[in-house]
Amino acid sequence: MENRPVIRTKTGDREMMPHGMQPGMQQKDTVMMEMWEKLTDDQKKTLMKRMLDAKIMMKEGMIKHFQFKIETMKMIKTMLDKS
Repeated sequence: MENRPVIRTKTGDREMMPHGMQPGMQQKDTVMMEMWEKLTDDQKKTLMKRMLDAKIMMKEGMIKHFQFKIETMKMIKTMLDKS
């Protein structure tokens, strides 16, 4: 077995896969590469657009979450200032 670095976290130690991948991701990457090779240029373009759209949607969701969290904290601060 190859010597892999260990990452220390608050929850414990975990093994690091090559290129920072988690266990099991290497198989998914191989399947995606095989699938990618079989796609036409138009299909690749469509897939890339959807992947970018998914990242944008995820980031927008994170922004909404943090805006809600900030509003909640401000509300709590206002409530504590009044008491």
